Amino acid sequence: MHGKWDWLRDEVKGFGLIRNAPTIFKFISGKLSGPDDLVKCALCPNMCRHACPISIVDGKETTSPAGKSRVAFLIREGKVELNLKNLEPLYMCLSCDACSQWCPFEFSVADLIRPIKEEAVEKGVTFEEFKEVFENLEKHGYVYGEPREEKVWKARGEVLYLRGCAIRENYPTLTDKALYVLDKLGHKAFTIEEKCCGVPAYNLGNKELFKKLAKEQAERINSSGASLVVVSCPSCAYAYRVLYPRYGVKIEPKVVHIAELLEENLENIRAEGVVTFHDPCKLAIGLEKPDTLKNVLSKVEGLEVAAPRRSGKETFCCGHGGSAVSRLNPKLADEIARERANELGEEAKLVITACPTCKMALEGVGDLKVLDLVEFIHDLLRDEDARIEGG
Repeated sequence: MHGKWDWLRDEVKGFGLIRNAPTIFKFISGKLSGPDDLVKCALCPNMCRHACPISIVDGKETTSPAGKSRVAFLIREGKVELNLKNLEPLYMCLSCDACSQWCPFEFSVADLIRPIKEEAVEKGVTFEEFKEVFENLEKHGYVYGEPREEKVWKARGEVLYLRGCAIRENYPTLTDKALYVLDKLGHKAFTIEEKCCGVPAYNLGNKELFKKLAKEQAERINSSGASLVVVSCPSCAYAYRVLYPRYGVKIEPKVVHIAELLEENLENIRAEGVVTFHDPCKLAIGLEKPDTLKNVLSKVEGLEVAAPRRSGKETFCCGHGGSAVSRLNPKLADEIARERANELGEEAKLVITACPTCKMALEGVGDLKVLDLVEFIHDLLRDEDARIEGG
């Protein structure tokens, strides 16, 4: 590990801790037992803060990545009280995991501080802004409350399309477009009366509610008869593929994000103009698919794809991830979205993303035209069909 800790040695000098430096180095590098991962993160001089959207826009020490870990540590050790004031910095996290990309140990600050959130929920120390979410999920299995009556496309094959809460509530027409795209790819897809995947409860620290929703949703999926599950929401895909197995919940069919399916199967499609793209965190980082969105757009002949400065695993969150920031501090969430929108606007006025929440966040703060990947590909396929029919 030659040179790996040079940055820490320099930082430690600045804090007058040089006499303790050898011990600190041993602790952090894992050569000496004692401190757990939360302590290691708390000791770090914020080497990932340059990538954290909260830290970049908010600029406060307590909401920086290591700052959150320090607060979590102090709460855990009983040095400060477990109350809403002290908990608030922990909820200023988008769960984007940008921090993990710059950490020598690939720590996720969201994962490190989650046990403190779970303890708070168990003890009833919960923000008012979260209570309605928990009640809606508990009663209806839907973030937004009692769902409106929805059309269900009955089984036409073995591909189940899961819409997710954001599409069901904010972009219901995307369902028809997704089914059309899937049909053009050779999949006769159907839908079911689905429940929330549970990610909002998970991010807010309600572990028991998350497990309940996961079991209910898994039962619905597994009993659907599907051999393949396609989703439009990266957080849903992340829940089914990464989180559910952690809690012993098994989804029997294979689960893919629709962008992954397009990456493998899209061909013979054309367009003109310039577009840029916004990689959703849970697709690029969570599912480790940093190039999927760019690859799909690159398949479109004649289209100029201008990559933003921050993309792939270095993408910049839309500000509305993680379930908490947009509820506790909507102004900060919008400021982060605006930071991202301004960056994207430097490349093109048409932005393609692959997450309905990202679409909602980015189109709400500027003059950009933001399309979900499904919308964009649907329109191109429709135009191609019209061209062929017109001879």
